[in-house]
Amino acid sequence: MKVKVTLPENNSDITLLQFQKYEKLTKKKGLTNREFTARVVSIFSNLDYHSLDGVKLTDYEDIVSQITTALNTEVKFKNRFYLDGVEYGFIPNLNDITTAEYVDLVEYGTEPETLNKVMAILFRRITNEDAFGNYRIEKYSGTALSGEVMKQAPMNIVNGALVFFSSLSKELRIAIQKYTSEVIAKGIKRQDTLKSGVGMQQ
Repeated sequence: MKVKVTLPENNSDITLLQFQKYEKLTKKKGLTNREFTARVVSIFSNLDYHSLDGVKLTDYEDIVSQITTALNTEVKFKNRFYLDGVEYGFIPNLNDITTAEYVDLVEYGTEPETLNKVMAILFRRITNEDAFGNYRIEKYSGTALSGEVMKQAPMNIVNGALVFFSSLSKELRIAIQKYTSEVIAKGIKRQDTLKSGVGMQQ
């Protein structure tokens, strides 16, 4: 019986969860090249690991080549995407990033196993949009639920966000420095006001 093989054409056909499984596999010790390659094929296709021994060698090589090509597809940053019929948008204005968002981004970093949580911070459900395409996203409430949803995010969106992450980190630092400066300035002003009040009382 012939089996129709489902393979990714590019990284938009690869989910973040599949990529996380792949990254975990690359760190596993004791696998032969044959075992490693077979497990990779099993992750990115609909083929069972134990059934791969029956695949023709030429077909197997084509499958591996296609998966490799899909994993290495170049991407561009996209600030919006659909997942299960829901549209998600990137944080519209980094100057408005909250302390909770910033702290969690720093904590999770860009390690493969936490990328779904990073995606849940950077991309959230779009709640409103005006005629000019400007949109608002839902308020940040942690990553417990949305982090699981983001495991199904396509890797072209994830990779695009990571490519953007270097410039994002710079903007985040600028935003947090601006926020900190404003807080310090308000504190100094308040202290000056208190001192003035004490002086008047004396």
